[in-house]
Order: sequence, then C-alpha cells, then structure tokens
Amino acid sequence: MDVHVKTGKKTGKVIKKDFGVYEVWVKSPPVKGAANKELITALANHFNVKTYNLRIIKGPASSLKIVELSE
Repeated sequence: MDVHVKTGKKTGKVIKKDFGVYEVWVKSPPVKGAANKELITALANHFNVKTYNLRIIKGPASSLKIVELSE
C-alpha cells in the first residue's frame, strides 16, 4: 500500500484516500525512526494486526512510503 506520512501532528490518525492509498498522521518527529515506529503501530491498530505483519519496503527516510502487510 502507498502511505503518505505527516509528522508532528497534534493527533494521530489513519485516513484512507483511495484503494491502497493512505495518509497517516503521527505525533512523532522524523528523528531516529520514531515516526516510522509510530506509523507501523498506527497501521497495525487500524488493520487490527500485529506490528510484525507490517514492513516498510520503500521510503524509510521519505514521507512517501510503500508498506507491505503480510499475514
């Protein structure tokens, strides 16, 4: 799925934009992977899966990412 991450927001939420396209707001700044960890946690809660079922495939240092969901 394609994910656009917006960091430094007051609230965290997951917004579905289109089929397979999501916008995720996270509170954490993009420092030392903190935003990526919060992103994975937010998506895991949204899809009701464990965090180890999600993996950032492309764009770990970018606001545009490709995330894989496995079972």
